[in-house]
Amino acid sequence: MPQTVAIPAWYVAGVQLWREARANWRFVLTLALVGAASGTVAALLLPSRYEAKAAFQAENPPNQLPVGGGGLAGLLGSQLGALGVGGSQSTPQLLASLLTTDAVLRHVVNATFPWKGQSMSLAAIYGFDHNRAELRDFFAIRKVRHALTTDLDLRTGVVRFRIEGWTPELALAMAETTLAALNDANIALRKQRASAERAFTAQRSADARLALAVAESSLAAFYQRNRNLTTSPTLQMEEANLRRSVDIAQQLFVQLRLQEEQAALQELRNTPSIGVIDPPVLPAQRSWPKRRLTVALGLLIGLAVAFARLSWPRTLP
Repeated sequence: MPQTVAIPAWYVAGVQLWREARANWRFVLTLALVGAASGTVAALLLPSRYEAKAAFQAENPPNQLPVGGGGLAGLLGSQLGALGVGGSQSTPQLLASLLTTDAVLRHVVNATFPWKGQSMSLAAIYGFDHNRAELRDFFAIRKVRHALTTDLDLRTGVVRFRIEGWTPELALAMAETTLAALNDANIALRKQRASAERAFTAQRSADARLALAVAESSLAAFYQRNRNLTTSPTLQMEEANLRRSVDIAQQLFVQLRLQEEQAALQELRNTPSIGVIDPPVLPAQRSWPKRRLTVALGLLIGLAVAFARLSWPRTLP
């Protein structure tokens, strides 16, 4: 006796819905065209946005001042370098994070940009100029942060970002201003860090100077007390220990002085801290809305409404 195969309910419902759609094809076609027309109108009425792109890389840090000799001086130099004393390097991760901070974006929203034949701040272009200063900057910064997208390549250290504006000229000016604001903020951060490093090394250098003076005084007093050292092994050993203390104190003082000078030079540097690899250019086409996608989405919504309307009677009890 042959077995009957049960047909899935979803298949039966789908076949019935397809038959009803073929029977009411004018209704389905009308809703699909209405959806496509609505998508077209929405694509034309929605404000356009344009996207400017740029890529940059952190500049290499300045060369450290040379350290004479090895031994303790070289070891101390490596330890101070590990602590960040005597110069700081702008890492790609730092720059990518700094790009979206209020310190950078506040400079962007308060800068002037070309808009409708005038030069206006970005806060005024966004319509926040009537608010209080703190609220104006808050809303404008939040809007710019939403329009800004960053991408970091850890392998190459290249940071890319995209920023959207309402006109091609505005998007280009925003990208250029963002790069300039990032460079200024990074230079200020570098100077602030170098100032703290200089103060630290200056204090350590002063302490090392006192330690060196004490060691030299001890050695000088030893020579005054002992005129003949050749006949006493004990005195020779004591002299060697005192000389070693003087040498260690001298190397420590020299290294700290070099680090202090390096930090002072770093504090005065105002050269660009980022290297622009891909400068921003004028956008050639809009980034939003995607008109073809909007029309296709409207068409699909129209078809979905039509099929839902055809299947509605069967869902009633």
